[in-house]
Amino acid sequence: MTIRFSHHSGDLMVKRHAQVVLRDLNVKNLSELEPHSMTWADLGKAVNSIRSSGRLLCDKINPALPESRAEEIEAAFDTLMEAVNDLEGERDLRNSIGNRDPRESESVIPVPMGRDVTASGVDLDGPQGHRGETISDSRILAPEDRMATWAQAASPDPYRGLSLGGYLRSMIVGAKTDTERRALAEGSDSAGGYTVPTTLSSELIDKLRAASVVNAAGARMVPLTSDDHVIARLATDPVPAWRTENSAVTESEPTFDSVPLQPKSLAVLTKISFELMEDSVNLQTELPRIMSVALAKELDRVALIGSGTAPEPRGVANTSGIGTTAHDDAISSYIPLVRARTGILSANAGPVSAIIMHPRDEGSIAEMVDGNGNPLIMPRVLEPIPVLTTTALPIDGGVGTNESSVIVGNFRHLLIGMRTNITVTVLREHFAGNMQYGLLAYMRADVAVSQPGAFHTITGVQG
Repeated sequence: MTIRFSHHSGDLMVKRHAQVVLRDLNVKNLSELEPHSMTWADLGKAVNSIRSSGRLLCDKINPALPESRAEEIEAAFDTLMEAVNDLEGERDLRNSIGNRDPRESESVIPVPMGRDVTASGVDLDGPQGHRGETISDSRILAPEDRMATWAQAASPDPYRGLSLGGYLRSMIVGAKTDTERRALAEGSDSAGGYTVPTTLSSELIDKLRAASVVNAAGARMVPLTSDDHVIARLATDPVPAWRTENSAVTESEPTFDSVPLQPKSLAVLTKISFELMEDSVNLQTELPRIMSVALAKELDRVALIGSGTAPEPRGVANTSGIGTTAHDDAISSYIPLVRARTGILSANAGPVSAIIMHPRDEGSIAEMVDGNGNPLIMPRVLEPIPVLTTTALPIDGGVGTNESSVIVGNFRHLLIGMRTNITVTVLREHFAGNMQYGLLAYMRADVAVSQPGAFHTITGVQG
C-alpha cells in the first residue's frame, strides 16, 4: 500500500512547511513510505508524528496570512492527512487478518493457518479486482438504527458510565473520576490528541445523524472497520424470456460492479472561552451538540453535491448515471418534481423517499398560486413524499449567481461510510490570547451511491 497523492505538489508543500516530519520519518518525501513493510510500532509512531505536524500546520493559519501561503499550508495538511489514511489503512488491514507483522509486498496478504478469510470479511480479489472488505447488508444501518447499538454489540464497553460531554470536558479541565482518568490515559497520543472511545464516538455519530438531512431522507450508514471497503451493486438486470416446451432457456446474466468506500478526513474546530468552560452547567450537553451539528451540515453537503476531487467525497449530484433536468428558471409549477419522480420510477429505483432543497426554494414552491391567486394544489403523487430543506445546498451558483439544485431520490441507495474512531485535540496555546480553548475533532467518512438511477437533480433553480 504505497502512499498516494492527489496532487504532485503535495510533496513539495510538505517539504516547504512540514520539513520536521520528513526528518522524523527519515525520508525525503512522504511518497517513499511503504506502510506494508513497516513494523507495527513504526506505523503508530509515523501516524502520531504526521498528526502532530498537521496540528502545527493548523496553528500557522490565521486571518493575516496571505491567501497564497494559506493555500500552500492547506495543500501540505491535505497531503499529511492522506498519508495518515494510508498508514491507518495498513493497521486496519493487519487487524482484520489477525497478523500485525510487516508484509512482504503491498499485494501479499498473509493468512494465518486455520484462518477463515471469508468469515473475516476480507475479500482478496473483490469485484473488478478492487481489493477491500466486502460489506454485507447486515452491516448497513437504516436511519432508525443506532451506531451506538452496533458498537456495543461489536465490542464490550470498557468505560461504562462515561458520557461523551464529560470526556470532552475532561480533556480540557482534567479528569474528575477514575473512569475519565483511565480513558484519557489510554486514549492519549504523544502529540496531545485523544482517541475518543468507540462507544462515545458512536454516540457523537448518532447525534450527527440526528442532525443530518440525508439521514432523515433515508440514507443508510455503514460502520467502516478498515480503510478500504467495497459495496457490490447490480449494474444491469437479467431479462427473463418466455419459452416453448422443450426449448432452450434464453440466457440473460446480470452484471455487477463495485462501489468503493474509502474514508476521507473531515475536521471541525470548536472554540470555547475560559469563562464558559468554568461556569457553564450544561456544556457537557452543548459540546457534543455543537460539534455534531457542524459535522452534519458538511456531511450533508458532500453527500448531496460533493465534487469527488480529493480529498472530498463524490456526492449524488456529481455521480455518473443519475437523472438530471436543467431547469434554468424559477420553479412556477410542480411539473419538474413530477418528472423527476417519473424518471426514478422508470429506472425501477423507486419509491421516492424524499425531495431535498434549499429553504429559499421550498418557500418559493409554497408561494405558488394559480391564475386566480389561489395556492397551487400539489399533485396527489407528490403528497406522500417528504420535502426536506438544508442550507448545505448553495443558492449562489449559475450565470446569475442565484441558482440552486433540487435533489429527488430514493435515499436508501445513498450510503454514508463512517469510521467509528474520532480523534480530538485540545488547542490551548493557539487561542490563549483570546482566553479560549480550541477543540479540533477529526473523523473519517465517505459517500457512495449504490444505484444512480435512484436519484434525479433539477439544476439551475433560480430564486
